[in-house]
Amino acid sequence: MRIRRSLVRFLEPRPPEPGPEPEPEPAPAVVPLVLRDTTPRMWNLWDLERLAEKMNGDAAAEERTLLLVHLREFANASGDLPVEFDALVRDAFGDGIAELAT
Repeated sequence: MRIRRSLVRFLEPRPPEPGPEPEPEPAPAVVPLVLRDTTPRMWNLWDLERLAEKMNGDAAAEERTLLLVHLREFANASGDLPVEFDALVRDAFGDGIAELAT
């Protein structure tokens, strides 16, 4: 009987040995948020044209170019557009406008 018990113990599946503990996942990288100032402001047409050149190549490039041509009529001598055009400019330039907002 004793031999039988020892054989049964020998043949019984053993619990798996614990492996090395998994390494903890690295903390997610902190991405700084851009402060989005939504206060209407004046935009400079010449700065917008330079930005449009940088952004050239996307689907809205032609639309922005035509918009800037038409906005020249409303800009003052130094190229500043009235505050009333803020929403239009933000809509046309999207996230690219953050470069000029600083």
